[in-house]
Amino acid sequence: MHDERHSENCMICGSTLNYQTYAVDMTCDYCGEILSASVFCPNGHYVCEDCHGAGYYSFLEKIVNETTSKNPMEIAETLLKGNLLPSLGGEHHAIVTTSLLVAAKNYGEIPIGYGAVRSVTNQDIAEGIRRMKQIPSCTCAYHGACGAGLGVGAFFSILFGATCAKDTERTLSMRATNAALAAIANTGGPGCCKQSVRTAVLVGVEMLKEICHVKLPISYERCFHMKDTSHGCKGVYCQFSR
Repeated sequence: MHDERHSENCMICGSTLNYQTYAVDMTCDYCGEILSASVFCPNGHYVCEDCHGAGYYSFLEKIVNETTSKNPMEIAETLLKGNLLPSLGGEHHAIVTTSLLVAAKNYGEIPIGYGAVRSVTNQDIAEGIRRMKQIPSCTCAYHGACGAGLGVGAFFSILFGATCAKDTERTLSMRATNAALAAIANTGGPGCCKQSVRTAVLVGVEMLKEICHVKLPISYERCFHMKDTSHGCKGVYCQFSR
């Protein structure tokens, strides 16, 4: 139906999107499904979450299967360069959880307390991707919790096997989420998904060092997305632009 997919603003026509307080019913221009939406094009275009990320997750899974890196920021930067990744959107949430899980898998055994160790598996990584796909775009504003921050909690939840019925595992997962959300909130707004991903990954690394005494290697380049953000780049006010 639409040959060109814009990575910024409206995916259909490139117009600046409307962000509404109250949701209305919209029809996805790609699949035709009618859904409640708070973000859509002033020209009437709307793209649902599934269609918004179409194609990108295949790239993400390819990188996951190929990389041997133990550096979660390096993995995240590779995933951020995917050519089917929209400028903003829920696809960024999975980058956080995936980068941390893959780095931990490549690191090896992770001490999880009381003499026990844990090795991350491909099943863990697939579960992380599945969970993060459930978190929609714009949760930072509409739910008060950025999906990138929740991605850190999901990483620790999977690592420790947390469930609602468990004590310490559940608590540690929420502590990790809380730390990541606080760090993202402190970067200010408007929201930049790339900044949120990088901030969350760094918090995840620090929490892993604090909780499990595992220090993953960290390095990253200056942000390459400074002209590719619908909300405007924060420039010198962002630690990743310097």
